[in-house]
Amino acid sequence: MLIRLIALAVFALSVAASAQASEREGDYLYRVTTVRADVGKLSDLLVWVADMKASGYFAETGEHPPFVMRHSQGDQWDLLMISPMESMTAYHSKSATKRRAKAREKYAEKMAPGFALIAFGEDHFAYGPPLVELEREFAENGFFHIEMFEAAAGKAGELVDQRRMENAYLGATGQTTNMIFRRAAGSDVDVFTIGFHENLVAFAAPSGASAEEAETAAKEAGFKNRADISFYLRSLISGHHDTLAVKVE
Repeated sequence: MLIRLIALAVFALSVAASAQASEREGDYLYRVTTVRADVGKLSDLLVWVADMKASGYFAETGEHPPFVMRHSQGDQWDLLMISPMESMTAYHSKSATKRRAKAREKYAEKMAPGFALIAFGEDHFAYGPPLVELEREFAENGFFHIEMFEAAAGKAGELVDQRRMENAYLGATGQTTNMIFRRAAGSDVDVFTIGFHENLVAFAAPSGASAEEAETAAKEAGFKNRADISFYLRSLISGHHDTLAVKVE
């Protein structure tokens, strides 16, 4: 009986871990756009983004409005916009393409001023968690830690595994785990992660785990020890950008 109970407990933990992993990554396609406003034009750009989201444009295209985050400190972009696509096949179907073209023609005059406010923009396409999970996290939180990684040659797959290991460590020590996004096409970012937090205070809060507990959690996650978490990561990347950001409604 005891053996059976232990087996059931292990199975339950395995199911819970698997469910959490499915919330943190996946094969849903997103277009991720980083935008830098022209000098002195950020406030105008924010107004334009809000106007576009409220205009009815996205309802007419059939697209989900982008999740918008504003740079607080870190990388050079001002806005990060994550637009759900589902898949290349769904997004570029004849009906979806026709619907977008019709909406863009209708809203061309309203869209045009926004492009004049942008000094630089870059698109990146990435596979990430299910849309419902991103919606939930974005609705419940207002502060984000975004890490973008360029993998060293031949290390992209191992880099994804490292991010999963770090999530295991974070979860075991009572910290917020990160959503993981894998490159599909676009910029040189191979993997990026987003940590969703209620606010800056929540982001900065200590884990509550003791040094011994953290050391054990690191080893159980697959690292040599706690110090190895950062050293192992650095061995897999050729570039890395950290950004703290806040939500744009």
